[in-house]
Amino acid sequence: MKKTITLLTLVLITMFGFAQSFVMINVDNQQETENLFNNSNLKIHYYNDNFVLATAKVVDGSMKVLDSEAFSGNDVYTLVYCPQTEQQNYLGDGEALLQTDNFVLLKGAAMPYKNDGAVAIFNKEAKMTVAHRDFPVVTVENPTVREMMNQVNMDSLEATVQHLQDYQSRMWNSTNAYAASDWIASRMTALGLEVEQQPFNVSSWAGSGAAAPNVIGIQRGTVYPNVYVVCGSHFDSFSYDALYSGGTCPGADDNATGVATVLETARIMSQYEFEYSIVYCTFGCEELGLYGSEAYATRCQQQGMDIIGYFNNDMNGYLYGDVIHIHCIYPNSVAPIGDYYMNVGSVYFPELPIEHKILTGGDSDHTSFNNHGYMGIFPFEDVDHDSPYIHTQNDLIGPSVNSFAMVQQFCQMNIGCLAEIANPGGSVSCNPVNDFAVEYPFMDDYALVNLTWTEPTEGSSGSLVRYDVYRDNVVVAETTGYEYIDEITENVDVDYFVMAVYSDGCSAPSETITVHSVLDIPEISDLNEEIVRYDVYDLMGRLIYTEKSVWKNMEEIRVNDLESGIYMIRLFMRNGNTINKKVFIK
Repeated sequence: MKKTITLLTLVLITMFGFAQSFVMINVDNQQETENLFNNSNLKIHYYNDNFVLATAKVVDGSMKVLDSEAFSGNDVYTLVYCPQTEQQNYLGDGEALLQTDNFVLLKGAAMPYKNDGAVAIFNKEAKMTVAHRDFPVVTVENPTVREMMNQVNMDSLEATVQHLQDYQSRMWNSTNAYAASDWIASRMTALGLEVEQQPFNVSSWAGSGAAAPNVIGIQRGTVYPNVYVVCGSHFDSFSYDALYSGGTCPGADDNATGVATVLETARIMSQYEFEYSIVYCTFGCEELGLYGSEAYATRCQQQGMDIIGYFNNDMNGYLYGDVIHIHCIYPNSVAPIGDYYMNVGSVYFPELPIEHKILTGGDSDHTSFNNHGYMGIFPFEDVDHDSPYIHTQNDLIGPSVNSFAMVQQFCQMNIGCLAEIANPGGSVSCNPVNDFAVEYPFMDDYALVNLTWTEPTEGSSGSLVRYDVYRDNVVVAETTGYEYIDEITENVDVDYFVMAVYSDGCSAPSETITVHSVLDIPEISDLNEEIVRYDVYDLMGRLIYTEKSVWKNMEEIRVNDLESGIYMIRLFMRNGNTINKKVFIK
């Protein structure tokens, strides 16, 4: 009996050790959030300014247990934005794991409240958002950036919105959604971008399976091709009428306006070169819980992509009131990119009201980037007065998209933020070698020419690969050292320069030095002058022996103790002249 109890206790301890709980932990500031990310007891799946949702190995008093067996029997939890006054009607006989003033949290996939406002939370580990680079501080307009902004065309924006609206429905897995993905890809391909349609699967309350693929277009930077600034939008649309009754969801404001902004940005910026790479994204299946952007941001994190910032475009065509304005949505953890957006607006459009706001009734694709460690923001039309027609058959140009001047303004801001980071006019640059010099002290019927240099000054766009030595514009040597010895014949003029070659294809030549080889030197036996000293050098020009003598008509010198090889001898005459000779010692 005692043995049985011991074994049972061991089994219970083992089961308890592997059981993990799905918990919520409230936070008051970013430091508390960072501390939780560093807690080995936790695997954080989602976070915002107020709380984190995580899997905990051991539960303590700071945690609210939402599910005692995390992700058991489900691969997703759903955060549904819903005001407290409507939650009971929304839930009906269902039960939420958590209810707050603004949202409910449910186990498994769940439909949103009033067509919108749901975030799917997967069994993936989130990453704390960090700034990969300092955002530039903009103080004056860049004329090239202003030139790009001025090219934003309202007719072009409207044509894109009209085209997407004409599909009538772009539900996440519909034939029209696939057609929209293909059309967007063709537009990006025509601009010369590197285009990919990224497939991904969905397991949602509205169905499971493959979704219309994300479209990713890349414009490579000329200096830093593996560092990226990203803008994005979602192209799917949604309504309950389209899902259940064969109705339409034209999705003009939500989110043909965002796609139009991304494509117009790409149309203009692809005409220019930038130091950093720019990624233009359109995502599928945002409406069911950010599935498309989650798939892409997950891959970015797995691949270790160096993304400076993400700028989201979702609903920017419904103007409430008479003054165009922007509500910029982001958590405090990504304040640097939010401040940067405000900075760009204050320089290029000082009359444009831009405010930092918190959206409590929904979410968008910037959250996927935030939860995978990338700084992303969501410029939005108005958190309190967005289009009342979204997710209905009346999300059309006219009632829902009532200001293409506003879409234009959002697009100009998108261009400004991308371009100021990516640095227009970016090109490779590199520095030549320093201290290039040529010496040729040893002459007979030919000369050995000693070329030397030092490494280039720092600041080149690529890393140094090698040095190419040119003689009369022809490469005679490739080296990673700082010296080269060449041989030339008598009575010729030879031009030398050294090319510093870099990894990004840039190459920088040194100055050109011309060697004049006049080598009419008399034989020693013809000399009548007294020799007072001679020096012996090896082929590298190093002095290895000196002897002082007083000889006349010298025809041989002592070479005792010298190894076999070629040597150069410099003779110093009584009258101040010098003569250089090559000798072979066997």
